[in-house]
Amino acid sequence: MEFEPATPDDLAIVATQLGRPPTKVAGIAARCPAGHPSVVLNHPLHRRSGRLVPFPTLFWLTCPQLSRAVSRLEMAGRIVELERRLAEDDDLAQALHRDHRSYVEERWQLLSAEDQQEVRESGLLETFEERGIGGMANWRSVKCLHLHLAHHLARRNVLGALLAEEHGLKPCE
Repeated sequence: MEFEPATPDDLAIVATQLGRPPTKVAGIAARCPAGHPSVVLNHPLHRRSGRLVPFPTLFWLTCPQLSRAVSRLEMAGRIVELERRLAEDDDLAQALHRDHRSYVEERWQLLSAEDQQEVRESGLLETFEERGIGGMANWRSVKCLHLHLAHHLARRNVLGALLAEEHGLKPCE
C-alpha cells in the first residue's frame, strides 16, 4: 500500500480543491508534478451516528482540472461507451475484474485487525468482499469515471488508463 500521510498543508489544499473540508483522509495517494495532492486515500470504514458504515471510495480525485475534464466526459456519454466496450471485449472486462479484486484486497488491508473483526461481527463482510471500485456490485458496469481515473493515478486501472490515453488526461504541470 503506497501512500503518504497527509500533512496539514495537504489537507488545506484538498479542502480548497473540493470546496469543503475532506473527511476520513488516510493519506495522499497521488500528486501532480507541482506536488499538490491529486488523489486522496480515504479510510474504508466510518462511524455515522454510532453505526459502522463502509466508505467504498478509497481513491478520491481532488485535482479540479482533472475532475472537470472527467465530468465533461461523463456528460458526453463516455460511461455508456465504456460499458459497451466492456460487454464486447472480454479481455477488457477481465482486466477490470482484476482491478476490482485488487481494490477489494487493498481496502481490506487498510483496516486494522480490530476493524476487520468488527466488520465481520457487524455483518458487513460480504460488502467488503463483493463491492469493488467505488462500491460497485456489478463489476462490468461503470458508475463514475472519476473513481477509475483516481484509482489509475494512485495504482493502475484499465479504464483510467484508457481515459488518460484516449483523452490526454494527466495532472496539471
